[in-house]
Amino acid sequence: MNLWKDIKNQPPHAPKVVYAVIETPKGSWNKYEYKTSKETFCLGPVSLLCYPADYGVIPQAIGDNGNPLNILVLNHQPTFLGCLIKTKPIGIIKMRNDTGKDEKVIGIPVNDPSSEDTQDIKDLPKSLLEEITHFFRECMKIQNMNMEIVGLENRKEAVRIIERSMDRYNEMLSIKSLFLLD
Repeated sequence: MNLWKDIKNQPPHAPKVVYAVIETPKGSWNKYEYKTSKETFCLGPVSLLCYPADYGVIPQAIGDNGNPLNILVLNHQPTFLGCLIKTKPIGIIKMRNDTGKDEKVIGIPVNDPSSEDTQDIKDLPKSLLEEITHFFRECMKIQNMNMEIVGLENRKEAVRIIERSMDRYNEMLSIKSLFLLD
């Protein structure tokens, strides 16, 4: 099973509730990446900082940078590589780096009763948002990438970007199917 291609995020729930496939658990210093072509996880760069949240991808969603759309899932405890989490997007961090736009959805697990009152990014503690932005700034410095945080946006913008990313994935499939016709 390909965790990025075979798991479907479909309406009526998506894009307001999506699946997240965890690549790197909260607290890890190692970055793991799911390689869709190999259907396995590979070790990426080792960080000098630990991940502030579970980090992964939203299946069948392509970001503006042409890569799977990333998501941070705010869990109290880390999960594990390949863990599938039903997630409610509550915001997005918008960045720009050497390769263009890079957006990271911020979400919370649907089945976490302690997060019931968290509906939007504005409901998060300022210190957590500062920790997340600091993490990405420092990671990009370590990787010698020019990166700037453009801003943090609300749930509505996160849902809009997820929807656009899912449309981009479907367009890619349509184009591929044209070339596979006999």
